[in-house]
Amino acid sequence: MHQRTALASLLTIVSAAMAACGSSPRSPAEAADAGPDARADSALAGEDAASDAATASDVAVSDGPPVSEAGCEAGTMLGPDGGCMPISVRRPFLVGASMRSAAARPRGDWTSGVAESTGRLDERTRARLAQVWLADALEEHASVAAFARFTMLLLAVGAPPELAVQSQRASIDEVRHAELCFALAARYAGRAYGPTHLSLEGALRPMSLAEVAALTSQEGCVGETLGAALAHEQRSHATDAQARRALARIARDEERHAALAWEFTRWAVLQGGDGVRDAVSHAVDGAIRGTLAAEVRTYDDVDPAAWHAHGRVTCAEAREVAVLAIERVVRPALGALLV
Repeated sequence: MHQRTALASLLTIVSAAMAACGSSPRSPAEAADAGPDARADSALAGEDAASDAATASDVAVSDGPPVSEAGCEAGTMLGPDGGCMPISVRRPFLVGASMRSAAARPRGDWTSGVAESTGRLDERTRARLAQVWLADALEEHASVAAFARFTMLLLAVGAPPELAVQSQRASIDEVRHAELCFALAARYAGRAYGPTHLSLEGALRPMSLAEVAALTSQEGCVGETLGAALAHEQRSHATDAQARRALARIARDEERHAALAWEFTRWAVLQGGDGVRDAVSHAVDGAIRGTLAAEVRTYDDVDPAAWHAHGRVTCAEAREVAVLAIERVVRPALGALLV
């Protein structure tokens, strides 16, 4: 029930954002009512397109929580390239086909509001919680760069000023998200970590309107839409006060960020016509295929009750959230966008 309510709210937000930039004759709800055949046609339209879905290898941690060499850790899932993709809530910083982030090192200036007690946790569960919250923190940190790049790209393609304002605000949101996640990681690790340098090599190049729309479709229309749905699911299980507060903030912000991505993409399609429309369709379909192709690993060495209590979900639960969000938000919104 909670998933359906959160997704209905997210669809409403996305629909409103698209309408603000010039609504199409077909609303997201009407697209959803078109049934599975229409959605299947939309997916098959991009079946021959090369997938640009984001993948990531294990987060590099210097002197940090332990990382197993035997497959993906709890809180991660195997990506299409064989690397481990962190399950988290963020706008990915995509460079080519990779999801880029910094490594971690001991430092305290990115850690904000650390609470002392974490309750009774076994050491294995505590170490895993430190690892996955640190992975989230590093990706939230990378999201600051993703929005900084997005702002510059908005200016480069002549987007309306209100979109640039929203992008600037979103970048500041991501700084706060990173601080919250670094603080949670510090609770479980017993010491504070922050990011090393973030490589920007190849991250900013001249891009056409169609290329900017495709990138935004991957990072925002898919990445942050699914991220918002996942944050709501994580919060619904959490009983730890600090985790709940962090996830409430993240879920609320990610909804606005996803809406911004759809709003810009709608504007880009209206400006660029069929070429932009095709680029968006292929990008979204590729991102969906990459998400659904990720192999879900199971694990038995983490206390599931504690995992949920501290704001985490299992790989299988995360995949279920992604599948529902794709079918009930992303595909209907894409259908409305492309008519």
